[in-house]
Amino acid sequence: MQTIKLEIDDAKVEVVLNIIHSLKDDIIRKYEIVEEKEEKVFQKLSEPVLKEIWDNREDSIYDRYLNV
Repeated sequence: MQTIKLEIDDAKVEVVLNIIHSLKDDIIRKYEIVEEKEEKVFQKLSEPVLKEIWDNREDSIYDRYLNV
């Protein structure tokens, strides 16, 4: 299964939704509409947790090989 993320102008959402509805039964398993505000809130909430996971002493050995 693959996931495709689309960014669509507000004025064109209905057109894309009509296309998705016509394909849903045969091709598209699931879709959802994510408001830009929700996405920013999610990023704000998840960023500290991800930073804690990925930016720790355990990984500092590998940091010298990266452009950090």
